[in-house]
Amino acid sequence: MTIEWFGKTCVRLATSEATVVVDPLDSASGLKVPKLSADLVLATNQRISPKTVGGEPFVITGPGEYEVKKVFVYGLAVSNEQADRRTMYLIEAEGLSCAHLGQLGHQLTNGELERLEGVDILFIPVGGHGSLNAEQAASVISAVEPRVVIPMQYRIPGLKENLDTVHAFAKEMGVKESEAVGKFKVTARDVPQDKMQVVMLTP
Repeated sequence: MTIEWFGKTCVRLATSEATVVVDPLDSASGLKVPKLSADLVLATNQRISPKTVGGEPFVITGPGEYEVKKVFVYGLAVSNEQADRRTMYLIEAEGLSCAHLGQLGHQLTNGELERLEGVDILFIPVGGHGSLNAEQAASVISAVEPRVVIPMQYRIPGLKENLDTVHAFAKEMGVKESEAVGKFKVTARDVPQDKMQVVMLTP
């Protein structure tokens, strides 16, 4: 599986069978909208539009269980008090289990933690201002115990949204921002078993 991050909560997961795009960007973000095509598009809240993604993707915008081209997707309703309906996703493909928390802004409930048990890769917001900040994200990571953590939803050049930078999160987790990579390629065999790996991606 090859993983890329494009800013905010937009990620692309490419397997040998399919391409999945979660939370496509639009021009309102201030960021350059990448030309993406996909077999599957997932939206973690109602305000996100799949229209910027090419191809003829199967679009998922809420809770449920789905299978497309050997990719299994479980949409989990997020328990919150916000007006907009939010969903987090568990994505299983090529022997890997990935959890995308969208713009989560609270600690996970016991029920949510149970659904995420055994997750290999966790995509987690860290920029605060309505979503988890660095300290809160570290607490969620400690509760979930994933093998790989990929931070998202933080301030980068061009973004119009007011978010914290990734600096506080990197410090909290003991990683260096300079070690960020453009793509993360991983197989089920590569995932660390006895320690947790934090992967910083450049958009």
